[in-house]
Amino acid sequence: MNSAPTFINFPAKGKPKRADTYELQVRGFAAEQLARWVADRTDVHIRVIRPPNYAGPLMLGLLLAFIGSLAYLRRNNLEFLFNKNVWAFSAL
Repeated sequence: MNSAPTFINFPAKGKPKRADTYELQVRGFAAEQLARWVADRTDVHIRVIRPPNYAGPLMLGLLLAFIGSLAYLRRNNLEFLFNKNVWAFSAL
C-alpha cells in the first residue's frame, strides 16, 4: 500500500487477500468502480445515482430569453422575421 485513501475489506472468514484492498489512485475514483468492487467482495449492491445535468435546459432557456428580448427590443420593426437571409443564417 503506497497511497491513501485506501479501502480494505476484512472478510468474515479467512485472511484478507491482496484483492481485498482497493487503492483509489491505482483503480480510479469513479463511484461505479468502487460500487462494483464492494459488490464483488461483500455481495452488497450499491446503486449509484448521478444528479441530472441542467446545462441543456439552462442553455435553452437563455436562448429563448435572448430571442424574446430581441423581439421585444425590435417590436416596432419586425420585418427581419420575413427576410429569407435572416432565416437562412439562423438555420445554419
